[in-house]
Amino acid sequence: MSSSLLHWLRGDLHTHCEDPGLAAAYLEGVGGRLDFIALTNHAQKPALREQAQVVARMRDALPGLLLFSGLEWNTPAGGHACLIFPPSPHEHEHAQAFAQAFDRLAGSRPAVPEALGFLAALPLAERPLLFFNHPASGQWSTRDLDLYLAADQGGLVAGLEALHGHQTREPVLALDPLSYPGAAPGGLADHLYARGRPFALLANSDFHVHKQHLKPDYAPGVFNHIRAGVAPGQRDSGAVFAALRQGRTCAAQGHWLDLGDFRVDQARLGDTWKNAGQGLLRLTLAAGEELEALDLIGQFSRTQAPAILHSFGPQPAGALDLSLPVPAGARGFVRLRAVAARRERPWPSQRALRLFLSSAILLEGR
Repeated sequence: MSSSLLHWLRGDLHTHCEDPGLAAAYLEGVGGRLDFIALTNHAQKPALREQAQVVARMRDALPGLLLFSGLEWNTPAGGHACLIFPPSPHEHEHAQAFAQAFDRLAGSRPAVPEALGFLAALPLAERPLLFFNHPASGQWSTRDLDLYLAADQGGLVAGLEALHGHQTREPVLALDPLSYPGAAPGGLADHLYARGRPFALLANSDFHVHKQHLKPDYAPGVFNHIRAGVAPGQRDSGAVFAALRQGRTCAAQGHWLDLGDFRVDQARLGDTWKNAGQGLLRLTLAAGEELEALDLIGQFSRTQAPAILHSFGPQPAGALDLSLPVPAGARGFVRLRAVAARRERPWPSQRALRLFLSSAILLEGR
């Protein structure tokens, strides 16, 4: 990535449409809110078999939207995970074959190494990315994640959801996002970053258009969404997949904060900082409202547990330009967490914390 600022594309990689007749309702307003989206129907349901035709119609209806096809996998160990396939003539063929052979609710008896081996054997340009879904308590553990990482020989495992979808449900509103296992200090994301490889942090809607008459939810892009950092002028599938694979992402709840720059010297999100001396962390933001807290999370030494490294405290709305020295020889990672001061959500009757989280800059001081 060049020294110019990243350009942020907005997306959602965890959504469902199990009724082909609701394709238009699924797409309503999405083109004005998002740059990319993924349809990820459950692997064991008939909707996955119809997905090729649905995706084709959606792409014809909104040609300016990057629409990816994927599936939500009932994994053999852990909870759910999404597989997002790059667009290709074989994307649906690969998804169907995988679901039939490796989904535990589709009648198979899968094992993690064989499942990931199947995906790793696909041509590189057709190989999907894997993201761990809604890692609430009891869904995923560090032991589960390590099992998948050990079996990943094809660069498949790309990240996890930092926050929960189903944004309007009362049990989700009752969760404390500051201690949610996906992105709490020392949680699952930090376990991944401490291994010294980039991972994408995501915030998805888990929108089910066919359930809106039963359980209304915010539509894709209204609240939870991903920011994927690409080079200025890029807006194609390859650029989005590269950003996800490299861990150049932010997980955003709402549209109240824009990340301008976040770097240690010249290393940005997903990069590895290597320096024999002291480094300088630089952070620029455009805040549309006051911040209750602005924290840096990570570790400067592998002997210390990941934690809040520095708090910039409450911050006013407007342009922010902040910096922090990084110790010489720092080894670990650093990522950003911002908390909005107001509790308002898109539906005025619902109030809860709203977070903005970045993926990590890896630190390998020499």
